[in-house]
Amino acid sequence: MTPHTPSDKKAAQPSQEEGARLTRLRRDILDVICAENAPVKAYDLIERMRGKGRRVTPTTMYRTLEFLLQNGFIHRVNFLNAYLPCTGKHKNHTALLLFVCSECGQTREIDDAQLYNAMHRRLNELGIYLKDSRIEIQAACQSCRASGNP
Repeated sequence: MTPHTPSDKKAAQPSQEEGARLTRLRRDILDVICAENAPVKAYDLIERMRGKGRRVTPTTMYRTLEFLLQNGFIHRVNFLNAYLPCTGKHKNHTALLLFVCSECGQTREIDDAQLYNAMHRRLNELGIYLKDSRIEIQAACQSCRASGNP
């Protein structure tokens, strides 16, 4: 999988709509997240920023990640406690499916309202109610399956 590369137009869009500012630090952190081939953890981001000559405290990192989350730039993968760029074309982060390879950590964002609604409806029939609009599914990516990993 190649690194994520959302366009500057996409990156600027939520900030213009919401009146939020994508500061240099926020942009730098977003760029690091986008350069990764898999979701990245907050403390790994701190280390990568240090490697670029930027000292970022955990508090600043988590505040920045919260900004990026709330403005639609990134998603949090709860299963991994890590972050990845939003590459979908959805306007709000509802009806979102995240497939996470349990072998390599590769994550794929699927914005399929029909599939999501069918799953949501079936879960409700079973008496299961989602707390979050995102559904994370552990799976095996094509590369891991091809190499013999389950």
